Amino acid sequence: MNNNFTVSDDILLSMKDFLIDLRRDLHSHPELGFEEFRTMEKISSILKSFNVNHKTKIANTGIIADIEGEDKNFTIAFRADMDALPMEDKKTCSYSSKNKGKCHSCGHDVHTAILTGTAKYFSEIKPPCNIRLIYQPAEETTGGALPMIEEGALNNVNVIYGLHVRPEIRVGQISFTYGAMYASSNMFEVNIKGKSAHGAKSYYGTDSIIIASHIITQLHSFVSAFTDGSMRLHIGTINGGTANNIVAENVKMEGIIRMLCDDEARDYRLKMIENIIVNTAKSFGGYAEFINIPSYPALINHDNAVNIIIESGSMFLGKENCIKENPNMTTEDFSYYLQRVKGAFFSLGVSNDKINAPIHNSLFDIDEDAINIGVKMQVLNVYNTYKNKELFL
Repeated sequence: MNNNFTVSDDILLSMKDFLIDLRRDLHSHPELGFEEFRTMEKISSILKSFNVNHKTKIANTGIIADIEGEDKNFTIAFRADMDALPMEDKKTCSYSSKNKGKCHSCGHDVHTAILTGTAKYFSEIKPPCNIRLIYQPAEETTGGALPMIEEGALNNVNVIYGLHVRPEIRVGQISFTYGAMYASSNMFEVNIKGKSAHGAKSYYGTDSIIIASHIITQLHSFVSAFTDGSMRLHIGTINGGTANNIVAENVKMEGIIRMLCDDEARDYRLKMIENIIVNTAKSFGGYAEFINIPSYPALINHDNAVNIIIESGSMFLGKENCIKENPNMTTEDFSYYLQRVKGAFFSLGVSNDKINAPIHNSLFDIDEDAINIGVKMQVLNVYNTYKNKELFL
């Protein structure tokens, strides 16, 4: 098989207006997680017009599509998330949101358009291997990645790529990260029980507020002194006590822990946190319970796949426009895919001098030249991955 692949810029150019129109249509009709019914039907109709085999209603509103390649024993997957955020769109333009209280302010409409462009390209030019297209619901909420995986999204997949718009870099640039790119997330509750008493005779009681203050100090001391900067701990609520002259019997705290590490280190640190909470309370004669509420694991890229992304970006954007990105303490459920197969996630520049609002902002928009750049990146990722497929077997 000939591995001297070239990308057809004529095909990319021919789809540019179509993809911009698609992105604007999706942007003006945003849907929240697991409610992306219109989006699913819209994309399904387009895939049918491309003669791309696909299944709908995966994980309720997702789509899994497949394009057969020359080599039927190797499969490269791509994922786009489709959901919007529960916030107002305050832009004044022809494609601003028509759905009150819903807005594509995180760029998932762009991701969906890019994935559809990838489908269109390989529906016209047979790929060197199989292509799997994963249209995923609910990245912003409870997480659509796991149910998509449970319903077969990664079956027979060798490697997977994903991207996210990033207004911090300009259109025509990409950014990448080796290793951990996004953090894991664990929400938590701490329930402290002491013993009430009159404030004038506090020595008859066990003050849960004092215990809580020491727990907070000990937790932040642990994070700052005994971890390597790859961890954040934040307590967002604290409630306790019944009156100003009564020793508080109960305190409840809620917070979140973010970590840029693998699951083994994550589990160890969580156990240390639980020990600090339980033993600090015990040292004051009280009781404390740590309730861990796990969410997404850390997104950890595979080095060989990052190298492919850099190679693809350097080929047509220039190496100087492939920028190393610092790890991010936010979360991304693409992490679940990378726990199971090799692959990588990267960022796509979408800003210019006039369009530069951050994501999750009611004025968020993109320079739409970024859409075709995203498609060409993924097409090149197919060719460059397949040329080096031995790294992913």
